[in-house]
Amino acid sequence: MSASSAGRESRLLLLIEVPAVIVTFLMMVHIAANALLRSLGGAPINHTLELTQYWYVPIIALLGFVAAQARNEHITADLIFDKLPPVTRPWVLGIGYIITAVVMAGFAWYGWGEAQHSAKIGKTAGVSTLISWPVMFLVPLVFASLTAQFGYAAYRSIMRPDTVEELVSANEADEARFTEADAEPLTDAESSHTPDSAEVETK
Repeated sequence: MSASSAGRESRLLLLIEVPAVIVTFLMMVHIAANALLRSLGGAPINHTLELTQYWYVPIIALLGFVAAQARNEHITADLIFDKLPPVTRPWVLGIGYIITAVVMAGFAWYGWGEAQHSAKIGKTAGVSTLISWPVMFLVPLVFASLTAQFGYAAYRSIMRPDTVEELVSANEADEARFTEADAEPLTDAESSHTPDSAEVETK
């Protein structure tokens, strides 16, 4: 990856992650202020639960999906992939990405229809008067982005098999690091706080 493309990717990630961080901070301040006002003054902030459920959390979660895929930080469980012959790995991964991209496109198409319907009826948060329909338009936008991301990942997997081997090598390095961390002996300070079997039996 060139320096210019890496710079563009970094700026795009900032456009996703900075709003998510801001919304997370606002949610923390809002909830804390609501708890204080409720306990001290008996006058909580109106619609705190609705804002959290229908605005804050969906925005954070949806933007997090895009950021996690861009950083390749989704949780994976490689049960058999690492054991496949190297020649088949790019195709297995590419086909998996294609299937995922198709599913994401379906979510985007369905989400667009639901967002239009929500705007038409002026959907609100539960039984409150707080509007919630604007957040619905983030759903098709995010899943359309995920469609493009998984489509590009499929292209890279099939057309550039070396990227798949880099992924496998990175996973193996992570596993080796975790194994070494688990096998490290206890330090003197830690061992001094660990009772031996004789002490346990005495107690």
